[in-house]
This record gives sequence, structure tokens and C-alpha cells, in this order.
Amino acid sequence: MSSVSEPTVPLAEPPPSLPAAPVIAQESPHQAEDGVRPWLLAIGLAVVTVLAYRPTFSNGFVNYDDPGYVTQNHFVQRGLTLGNLAWAWRATIMANWHPLAWISHMTDVSLFGTHASGHHAMSLAFHVLNVILLFYLLRAATGFTWRSAVVAGLFALHPLNVECVAWISERKSLLCTMFTFLTLFAYGWYARKPGIARYLLVFVLFGLGLASKPMIVTLPFALLLIDYWPLNRLPVPDADNLSEFFHSARKLALEKVPLLLPVAASCYITVFSQAKTNTVASSSVLSLGARLANALWSYLLYVLKAIWPVDLIIFYPHSQNLIAWWKPVLGLAFLIGGSVISWRFRSSRYLPVGWLWYLGCLVPVIGIVQVGRQALADRYAYTPLIGLFVIAVWWLSENSAHFPQRRELLPAVSLTALIFFSVLTWRQTAFWKDSFTLFSHAIQVTPVNFIAENNLGEYYMQNGRIDLAYDYLYRATQERPTFGLVHYNLGITLVKMGRMEEAKREFALAVRYAQEIPEAAMAQHNLGVVLLEQGQLQAAKDEFSEALRLEPGRQSSLLARSMAEFRMADYAAAQSDLSAALAVSPDPGAFYWLGRTFEAQGNLRSAEAAYLQALTLQPEMTDAKNRLEALRSGQALPFLNPASR
Repeated sequence: MSSVSEPTVPLAEPPPSLPAAPVIAQESPHQAEDGVRPWLLAIGLAVVTVLAYRPTFSNGFVNYDDPGYVTQNHFVQRGLTLGNLAWAWRATIMANWHPLAWISHMTDVSLFGTHASGHHAMSLAFHVLNVILLFYLLRAATGFTWRSAVVAGLFALHPLNVECVAWISERKSLLCTMFTFLTLFAYGWYARKPGIARYLLVFVLFGLGLASKPMIVTLPFALLLIDYWPLNRLPVPDADNLSEFFHSARKLALEKVPLLLPVAASCYITVFSQAKTNTVASSSVLSLGARLANALWSYLLYVLKAIWPVDLIIFYPHSQNLIAWWKPVLGLAFLIGGSVISWRFRSSRYLPVGWLWYLGCLVPVIGIVQVGRQALADRYAYTPLIGLFVIAVWWLSENSAHFPQRRELLPAVSLTALIFFSVLTWRQTAFWKDSFTLFSHAIQVTPVNFIAENNLGEYYMQNGRIDLAYDYLYRATQERPTFGLVHYNLGITLVKMGRMEEAKREFALAVRYAQEIPEAAMAQHNLGVVLLEQGQLQAAKDEFSEALRLEPGRQSSLLARSMAEFRMADYAAAQSDLSAALAVSPDPGAFYWLGRTFEAQGNLRSAEAAYLQALTLQPEMTDAKNRLEALRSGQALPFLNPASR
């Protein structure tokens, strides 16, 4: 922010005798302030953003959502194909409908494979693009180059935004914000000269934003704020012109009605997706009072974190019904105070617009409708904080005339803030190096953090430290007994420790508290595996059947159920399940056991063909080779126990 010549004439307002015409602020007559052209500022913003996020290039994937979005998603892992593109538009997994996010991840896999650095580079590129779009958007709408550059710099370098950039799974937030800015550009173009073609562009870009992440649903209401400032399509509401204000507001509100159609569709699909995965907390789990109290406190807490962004972590546990009474009271006082001030100084148009932008953009994620287990999340502030950045920069610029040495002071304050935030952003980005670093930091900040305990347990389990995995996972079950995933992970750990009875109990709890259908199906499957190992064949088959009821066509459960049926001498049923498993994808083990079922039923020719298929896929499969040679030589091999496979 600089004190050099900025336009000081207020934005033109329509004469009272005329309808509120769209007035976009004209560009400053100074095409280059202090000799600095806007494109040089844009390049500078891009460079400092990349430098601040330099650690992200050496970061990897993390075990929180990244498996579902990239590393263990078999659709995404196959990259961009016509079939996967069709799937992206149908998919409602991960509790959302966001096809453009899936397509973005598939594109990354096609370009970079599973090398995390490429995925991180693309996320950073989208963030840089958003920074530049914000700079040009504010400059075009207000005419202030340096103010726009400082707001864009705060957006670029603020540590609260690290989560959206450094977490590969949050590509959806970057895409959604990009289409938000593009929609605002299109809306400004439309407001300059309203017409169907220009409105259609607004509609399409808004729809693409919804297809990236549904958080953009409040944008039609935010456009009314943009009408007030900086477009000046609404007069300042005063006692002597309220009728004019409401007449103009009603007309502009009707203008936004078509945009509510995709909003309604997106809300319906989102509710359907989240209901299907059981991610919305019911009132029996989290009362409405607890949700409101947390929402009030969160509105204030986001601002406090924006001012002093330290101790930021990936997951903030919800206090549920135990939140201290003074927190929502303080939050409510903050909201009332901020609203009173913004109304009192409504003639400074940026003030009510920035304030209501912050409040409104957070509405979908503030927790009144609780989705997930978090109290708040850094990623949710990515777009809303822009409103507060605008307030801070514009207010300081317009109310610093009495400051001594204003020309030197304002740039110094701006530069100091940007350097401070960039250092913290570098540090925060480094915490995303891997799952161990990320969740160890979370536990240091909040020692009672069941998500961090669970994911650290997963990390140690995957790296062979079963003892440490057990300690973290067991502690997580004590902190949140109704968290199904941690029971599932503890069950796997207990199996590796040979404690089968305890593992069965944990898998049963995982089924009971599963939040998503795939999670319940996996727990049911693993419970069946333990029962199969213990020789409880009918019970094991029942568990596999239940897993298949939850997820029809699940190949691993079809194969496992066929093993139980084979050992029960129900060869026809085993043959049916093995054939169904092979219809999902070719598997050498499935072909081998299909050969065994044919052999057990006396169909030696089909058995020989199945063994040949197994060897085609896995030439070194000794068991298939031995049985094929025995069939061809007319010798009989002993009846092998499937449990030994």
C-alpha cells in the first residue's frame, strides 16, 4: 500500500432522478503509479508467492483425504480417460459432488503420475493464478492499483491460506475460488452493459464454481454486495432515500434469481452426498445449541487467527457440547459490534461490503449444519478473509492523512506485514512435509486430538512400527470412542499383533460407528477375514455377504467369500463368486482358485484353462504351475487348504 497518487474522488453515484445505473470505477488516470506498471506488480506478486511456498515442492502426500482423492482412488490413478471423465460427473464420494476437482486430479496423474511434487506445483500454480486474478479484479473495479496489490499480497502470503495450497486434497478450494473471481469479472462486464449473452457467461462460470466446490453457493447474495461497492448500483441507504434503496435492491435481487437454480441443485446434490456418507452430525450427536455456540466463537476465532496466525493445524477438534459459555458470548458481541460499525459507516462503502463478505462466505462452513468433526478449519477462510483484507487496506489508506510521514509509513507497514506473513507461510508449509510432520505438529499444538492420533497411528502402522501405532490408536479410541475409523485401524494393528479376539471387537465397533459406507464395508470385510482365519466359516461368509451388500461388486470381498465357500465344499457358490470377481478385473489368484473349484467338481478341462490364465498373468505362480502339470500328467495333487494361500 502506498501513499503515492491514488484516485481520491469518490466513485460516481447515479443521480436521484435516474435508475441506479451500473457504474464500474474508472481506472486511475495514472496508468503507472510511481512508474510501476500493473503487470510488473502482478509478476512481483507471483514471484513472492512462489518463494513463500518453496517448501511445498519437497512435500509429499499425506494420509488424510489424499488417499481418497489421489493415491488410493483407482479412477484418479488411471488418469484422464473418457470413462473417468464420465465417472467424475457422477461421483458423490468424499461427501461432495465436485467433478472439476476430480478432473483436475486426473490431469495431474496423467502429467506427473504419483510424484507429489507435480501435484503440489499445480496447486501452487492455481494459487498464484488466484492472486493475480484478485489483483486485477480489485484494480479494474476500484481503480486503486497499490491498494489492490496489497490486498492480493495479503491473500497470497497469509498463513491461513497454506492449507488450501499445501494440501493436495484441497484443489477443490483453489478451483472454486478461481471461478469465483472469474464470475466476478464476468459480472462486472455484465453490469457495465446488461445483456443475455453477458449474463449467460456469469451463469456458466458460476456453475463451474459449483462443480468445483459447493462453498460458492452464497455468491448470488455476494453479488448484491458488489452492486453496493464497488459497482455503485445501489445508493447509500439513508432516511431520505430508503424507498429508492429498496426499489433498486429489489430490482437487483430479481436479477440474481436465475442463479438460485444451480444453487438449489448443488445444495440438493450436496445434502444427498453427505447423507449417503453420514457426514452430517445429527442433533443427537451435536445439539443445535452446541453448533450455534461454536459458530459464534468461530467467527471471532478466524479473525484472531488472521491477526496472529500461529499454531495453525490441520484439524481443530470440536468441543461438542462442552464449549465454555463465554466464547459464544464474546463471539456474539463481536458480530454485533462489527455489524453496528459497518452500518454506522456505511457511506464508506467498502466497510459493510467487506464485513458482510466475510460473514456471508463463511455461512456454508461455519458449522450450523455440521459436516465432519472439526470445530473450524483454516481452509474455510481462503475466500472469506478477502473481505477483511479489503477493510484493513482501504481504511488505513483513507484514514491516515494525519499520520506524520504518511508516504513512508504506509509502504513500511504494508511491507512489514507481508514479510511477517510470508515467513510464517514458509514455516507453515514445511509442516506439510509428510504425515508424521503434519500430525506430530498438530499433537504439539493440541495434545488431545483424536484425528492426529489416528493418522499418526496409521503412519506408524504403514512403516512397520506396530507398537507405536497401537499406542496412538488406542489413545484415539479413548478420546473419541464413536470414531469408527480409528477402531478399524486399531483392529488391523491388533491382527498384526496376533490379538484376534480384540481385533474382532474393534472391527465390530468400526462397523457400528462407520461414517461412510465404504468404511463400514471394509470393517465388515476384515471382521470376516479374522473369522475365516479362526475357522468360523459360516460367520465369515455372513460378514463378507454384508460387506457386498454395502458395496456390491467389491472384488476383495467376492474373493474372500469364495474362500469360505470353498472350504465349506460349496464349490458352485465359490465358482460364482470367483467369476464375479474376475468380471471386475483379471486376478491371478482368482483364476487359480477358479481352477481349484473346477477341479473339485471334476471339470478338469476348465480347471486347466483357469490355471493357464493364472500363469499368463503371473508366470512365477508355483501352485498354479504344479497343478497344471499334474493335470496334464494325470497325477493327483493333495487337496490344499485355502487358508494357506
